[in-house]
Amino acid sequence: MSSKKLLARHMAAVTAAAALLPGPAGADTGAFELEEIVVTAQKREQNLQDVGISVTAIDSQAMSRAGIEDVSRLELVTPGVSYGFIGSDAKIAIRGANSNNTFADNSSIAGFFIDGVYRPRASQQSQAYFDVERIEVLKGPQGTLYGRNTFAGAVNLYTRRPDTEALSGGLKTSFSRFSKFTTEAFINAPVNDELALRFAINTKDSDGWIENRGDGEDYGQDDALNYRASLLWTPADNLEVLVRYTSLSEEGITAGIFAAEGICQPVNENGITDAFGRFVNCDNPYPGSDGDSFFDEPYEVATDVDAKRDNEEENITLDIGWDIGDSLTLRSITSYTEFDSEFDWDGDWSNVPGYVFYWDEEVESVTQEVQLSSDNDGPFTWTAGLYYSVDDIGFGFSQYRVAPFPFSDFADFQEIETTTKGAFFQGEYALTDTLRLIAGVRNNEEEKDTKTFAGASTDAGGDPLPGVNPTSLDGRPRDLYRYTLREDRSAVREFDIVTWKAGAEWDATDNVMVYGNVSTGFLSGGVNSDGSPFEQQESKAFEVGFKSRWADNTLQLNVAAYRNEFTNLTTQELIQLGGADVTITVNGGEIDAQGLEVELVWLPTEKWLISAGASFMDSEFGKFGVANPFEQANGVEQAFLDLKGDTPPWSPDMTLSVSVGYDIDLGDMGRLTPFLQTYYSDEYSTDDVVTYRTQRQDAYSKTDLRLIWTSLSEKLSAEVFIENAEDEEVLARTNVGGFDLVQSSYLYPRNYGVKFNYNF
Repeated sequence: MSSKKLLARHMAAVTAAAALLPGPAGADTGAFELEEIVVTAQKREQNLQDVGISVTAIDSQAMSRAGIEDVSRLELVTPGVSYGFIGSDAKIAIRGANSNNTFADNSSIAGFFIDGVYRPRASQQSQAYFDVERIEVLKGPQGTLYGRNTFAGAVNLYTRRPDTEALSGGLKTSFSRFSKFTTEAFINAPVNDELALRFAINTKDSDGWIENRGDGEDYGQDDALNYRASLLWTPADNLEVLVRYTSLSEEGITAGIFAAEGICQPVNENGITDAFGRFVNCDNPYPGSDGDSFFDEPYEVATDVDAKRDNEEENITLDIGWDIGDSLTLRSITSYTEFDSEFDWDGDWSNVPGYVFYWDEEVESVTQEVQLSSDNDGPFTWTAGLYYSVDDIGFGFSQYRVAPFPFSDFADFQEIETTTKGAFFQGEYALTDTLRLIAGVRNNEEEKDTKTFAGASTDAGGDPLPGVNPTSLDGRPRDLYRYTLREDRSAVREFDIVTWKAGAEWDATDNVMVYGNVSTGFLSGGVNSDGSPFEQQESKAFEVGFKSRWADNTLQLNVAAYRNEFTNLTTQELIQLGGADVTITVNGGEIDAQGLEVELVWLPTEKWLISAGASFMDSEFGKFGVANPFEQANGVEQAFLDLKGDTPPWSPDMTLSVSVGYDIDLGDMGRLTPFLQTYYSDEYSTDDVVTYRTQRQDAYSKTDLRLIWTSLSEKLSAEVFIENAEDEEVLARTNVGGFDLVQSSYLYPRNYGVKFNYNF
């Protein structure tokens, strides 16, 4: 295999599946066409129509036309996927499994990989996308090839590589509602036939999209500077070396730690909070809070604290590919990542000073993966590999509470060293020219060494530490407080599990492939800040489907049916620890989900593009219990809610998406493309405690409209757009905190603006 073939693995044309938005066949016609969809979902280059798993692939052009700048809009083009958030944590849900619990030592149910490197924290999943080649969303457990925390799926982000072909560059700018101004630029510079450099930069600046009617700043302000420098070296025909350095800096005023704002409590006829209450109370329940809290008004708050956010990440990745003869390829991916995140938050959710929350998160991660793959030719193809990583993770919740509130300097910080080892093998054997069998296995080992520290704002003699004042702190508790190791709340835990996959693929015709498989996955266990452990969660998925093209390659139809079994699932419980309300993780039960997903792309003529996606899902809790977060449940005091038979959060019975585009030829003036995208979702819950009414999201629709002009040379384009034209107020996530406060966030409201793009 030559270096050209190595390059082809990364540079192949990719188009979307469920929301496919093909590029024009040529500038002279502006016609759409269905191209070959190339993915590396199974760690080798394959045509998507030949891959026997559910994958939605979205290239950079499709991302632009769908308004995808980060993870928040993937659900609009990916059947079976839903999205929520708190603070920086992405709350991805896939086929009935949800990421409601990403606090402290918990992970997302979907693994997130950038250029093959896993990011361990949910807050790393919400960072800006820039200079991206494609995104692949893999649905169903990916425990064999990907390993830990791909319990329900994986999201693979691939950034653009340098190339030695020619000097090129580009600039994108956009200006939209809330004075949001973004830029993205890149330059690709060949040095010679063997060496090329690429540099990309992304900036973002905006006002807040949640109005603060108190003394603090509006929430949701952005101030970001991100860049990536890449070097590609091909010293021989069978060897390539790719180095990437990425720096991300995202600051501003956050949209919350646990939520952006409070919403109304469910209460019974006696005015007592009740998980089954038929009435609502929209007052702030925090003792000492004062003034209008606007809990009944989305996108409005009244707080005095500037909710500052500071997320920083640096990553360097070394990717080496070596062709060993004509039949084997060896690949090594080595990476080092540092990630730090800081949040400040108003502890009483009101405009009264004296109560501030703080959240700190930091990661130092080293990963190494080695893959050995056979060539695609021959009856037996396979991929084997070894994986090793060490993640030093720290996170902590702190508060400083003074008059008019009772004094509290609670601080709790955990440090966890997680060592992960994996060995995997997956093979495919062709019994005939049309029938293939697939099997894979992975051994996973994980050790977590957890240390818990308690903090205080005074020294051993009880005197205030430097920077601690009667009314405020000159800094943050993580830097100012005195921390003491709590041996009774520290532990070492080991986890191991074997995950596997078995399946078959049958080429019914040249353009129709039928497949079926069963696969398993897991989500890491861990240790809470009070020292109590929780066990790893496990998943098993059965899937059958077909992938097809019809009508002279103008119609693509992919269908998948699945049944998922999720066991030993965790939920959250609110406890008292050191005089503060603290959330811990407990194993709660199981979920069974089954469904059908349809992805269609149709080009009735060369000028029209019509795509659609649909998800039909029946998901319910099996044996599953959660701690009752309210004073009462159904009028009777109890500490446990049995959710058996209820529908888990972020699991709508049906979602539908339709996209329509039409190319208008303007001759020498280029072309004009009106584009419409609409999305519908049935109602769903936004909290594990699905019994109370105010966490319920009603059915809704969102419609985007775009008008895109492209020059004849395709070097210049301009766009006007409106997103969420209905201005739907969609709950992102809900949970219950201290004093039965219902905390929530909403997805982005209506947005509109203009974009400009220039390439050379």
